[in-house]
Amino acid sequence: MTGTLYVGTGQNYTGSGGHFDSVLALDARTGEERWTRRMTDVDTWRQECSSPSPEDQQYCPNLPDGTALDFDLGASPNIFTANGRRLIGIGQKVGVYHVLDARTGKIVWQRQLSEPMPGGGLSGIQWGSSYDGHRLYVATYMANPGTLFALDPATGHVIWKTPNPADGCTTGGASQYPRICRLGHPTAVTTTPGLVWAGSMDGKIRAYSSRTGRVLWSFDTIADFPTVNGGTGRGGSISGGGGAVVSHGMVYVLSGDMFTPYPNDKGAVLLAFGR
Repeated sequence: MTGTLYVGTGQNYTGSGGHFDSVLALDARTGEERWTRRMTDVDTWRQECSSPSPEDQQYCPNLPDGTALDFDLGASPNIFTANGRRLIGIGQKVGVYHVLDARTGKIVWQRQLSEPMPGGGLSGIQWGSSYDGHRLYVATYMANPGTLFALDPATGHVIWKTPNPADGCTTGGASQYPRICRLGHPTAVTTTPGLVWAGSMDGKIRAYSSRTGRVLWSFDTIADFPTVNGGTGRGGSISGGGGAVVSHGMVYVLSGDMFTPYPNDKGAVLLAFGR
């Protein structure tokens, strides 16, 4: 154990100081920096930059010079070993998955998995990725479509990639809302032996084969569900900021992401799946 805490940071809201868009290695006991690695030169972005009207531009002064990027590292790092070397992997909203030497912060490899979209980093890697002891699994968000990747942890070689199924917005509950539905992965990726779990903006939670990337199971959550507390809830997009939680033979999924606002007058749901 090295007693090191690894953290990814977000963009600045004003100015260009501090450890923005960076990976930090901190002494877990004292909080002192062991090393830092910044991934973006300048990035001053806030919500107003998403809708650059004349009124909003006063709150987004970096918009005209092209440095309002929203390229933060919103994902949690992965820690793994490849070729006997301890490594840190982390996704960025610019669409790149970075792998660094855990001891020094030196870049080992980088893989561009999606292209940045205008006005923000929503096409990139939004939340966490997963490592199952053999491969890295990384999903892109609104990358037209969002795509799930399996990567070689030593080299970044793409072993397989599976786009969000094309019928995601034309089947199930999402088919009622074509103007809202998108094909993308707002959640962190989860792995269990042989399976990769990823949720979509189309309201489906899917289990993929970790060997081939083929969809093995899918469940549509945009529907009404009777709840254990005596009410009725309604699902939506699989919630961003989290992912499927697997424990003791059960899979738990939160459905009802506020960033993909399907109509809902009942409240979001936590769904539990078992055998």
